[in-house]
Amino acid sequence: MDTEADLETLVAQKDHVNVLRYLRVHQLRDPSLAVRHGQAALKQRSLNDVTRLAIYEQLALAALDLQDHTLADECLSKLREKGVEKDSVRFRLLLGRCLEASGDTAGASQLYDALLKENPANSVALKRKYCILKSQVGQEVATVAALNEYLQNNYSDPSAWSEMAKLRMEQGDFAKAIYAWEEVLLSAPTDPFVHVSIAECYTTVGGLDNLEQARKHFCQALELDASYRRAQFGLVVAANAYLEAASSASRKQQVDEFEVQVAKELVKFGAEQVIQTYNGTSMHAAVQCLMQEYTEDLK
Repeated sequence: MDTEADLETLVAQKDHVNVLRYLRVHQLRDPSLAVRHGQAALKQRSLNDVTRLAIYEQLALAALDLQDHTLADECLSKLREKGVEKDSVRFRLLLGRCLEASGDTAGASQLYDALLKENPANSVALKRKYCILKSQVGQEVATVAALNEYLQNNYSDPSAWSEMAKLRMEQGDFAKAIYAWEEVLLSAPTDPFVHVSIAECYTTVGGLDNLEQARKHFCQALELDASYRRAQFGLVVAANAYLEAASSASRKQQVDEFEVQVAKELVKFGAEQVIQTYNGTSMHAAVQCLMQEYTEDLK
């Protein structure tokens, strides 16, 4: 039975505790569902203390997602009443999220700094510090530093590398973006989006070697998804850019004629794929005209 069916069954059975547990285990973010079943579950007198505390924590985070600060504060108060240590790591992390939601990012940052002083490898605190910095104008250098600090302790986190790649692209540092995307590729070698993202960075950096790499990644993306329009257009642009770079190369640069012929064939192939993709649409004539501009002088 798939994830959706399992969850639907639990919801239909009004198994509130297991709905919440399912959301946690499968890392599903549905705050409305969590709040509805969390509030219902807390009415059950049979809950043990450990389960009740976990529900209050989950309910508080869901309330923050829904910007229901009143409910989040109520959950914090209940956790205190139930004897949760104010100095516990989980409680302080939750308090930090509440401070962020209320706009007190300075207070949240101080709290996370204190947690990191106790444990520099606290991944949640590192992530939250990064999120705070990213939301602030003029903190680009500090934002990169915060994400680097997180990656030093969580090197194999593909989502963090993806975030780093996008951050580097926003800053115009495409060479470092390539490095980050390649780290993502290690965990997602069959994802055409990642191949296209790397290829676009190589194309932007330019130069014969980089454009050759761009062609390869665009081709790989099309092998994985032949209908991927972004890869089709990208292949045409990258292969054409290679031809332009080869024609203007100095005598000192050795241009492989075989690679030039490959680039020409790739321009033709990419153009054919684009035209075929738009066949039967209102854009077909315009796209065909555009592709002819790339292919008309190729021999």
